Amino acid sequence: MQKVLSVSVAAYNVENFIVQCLDSFVDTEILDQIEVLVTDDGSTDSTREIVKKYQEQYPQTFRLICQKNAGPGSTVNSGLAHASGKYFRMVDGDDWVQTKNLKEYISFLKNHDVDMVCTNYCCVDHVSGEKQEKRIEGKPWGKVLPWKEACRDLHLDMHHVTYRTDLLREHQIRLDHGFYTDLEYLLLPTPYVQTVAFLNLTIYMYRVSLSTQSMNTKSLQKNVAMHEKVLNRLLEEYRAHSWDSAVGNYVLRRIAIMEGMQLSIYLSFTDVGTYREKTKQMLKAARSTSEELYQMLEKVRTFRLLIRSRFALYPILSWLHRKRLRVS
Repeated sequence: MQKVLSVSVAAYNVENFIVQCLDSFVDTEILDQIEVLVTDDGSTDSTREIVKKYQEQYPQTFRLICQKNAGPGSTVNSGLAHASGKYFRMVDGDDWVQTKNLKEYISFLKNHDVDMVCTNYCCVDHVSGEKQEKRIEGKPWGKVLPWKEACRDLHLDMHHVTYRTDLLREHQIRLDHGFYTDLEYLLLPTPYVQTVAFLNLTIYMYRVSLSTQSMNTKSLQKNVAMHEKVLNRLLEEYRAHSWDSAVGNYVLRRIAIMEGMQLSIYLSFTDVGTYREKTKQMLKAARSTSEELYQMLEKVRTFRLLIRSRFALYPILSWLHRKRLRVS
């Protein structure tokens, strides 16, 4: 029997979290319909041994894939290469899923043919336990809709989406190795999506406030080149396609958010001269890609101040930004 869902789990030194992640898939009513493909990305702790125990106990569901450390994007490529399910989604090894909602979710996937299925997710603060629901608003639940109509005024994150596996394979979707590839996973399939459905179910539980996460300031500075690489790839991919206006606008809105994050990283460095020039080049690349994208960036206050001052305000904006972030 073909699996209904393949889940790609990225696992790197997550011995303190992987049990919660894998336990969240253990529902006897759906275990035979899912496969959880855990790619251990060269962990040096006991992550691999923990996953092996699940593979031994539930061989029909859990599978351990081992590789040398190559970054989170590579684990998604690994999961997709081994996937046998009708649908595919990714989950990080320090996150988990809402077990009680899996049965209804899997039932929908089993009984519908749609390119992309979107569900709600929840941010959970690792320190305080506070939860914040990230619900999809303003869309009819449980109906298959044309993507080019449904994407208007829509904001999605990686945690929302499940794709038809064959769509990813047919168009050879592969992520870059390294960090910040979540947006590649979200946007690279976009030109090929024709249909979408929204379910009023919270599936993904996203752990936040971890000091080890790639979105803290020190990590962002350390991996600035990877962030640049992903942004540049998304610009290249945008230029490579002819877009329906609504779908193109959806893609540009998400790219604009990443441009804002790139600016935040640049402003966090004390080497003002180098990163002022990088910011100029970033805006130049955005404008050469799409005037619509450039206009979106002009609406962002910091970008607007830089453009109107011809970057004369860059040193003071950098200082204020570093002061706010408490970095030196």
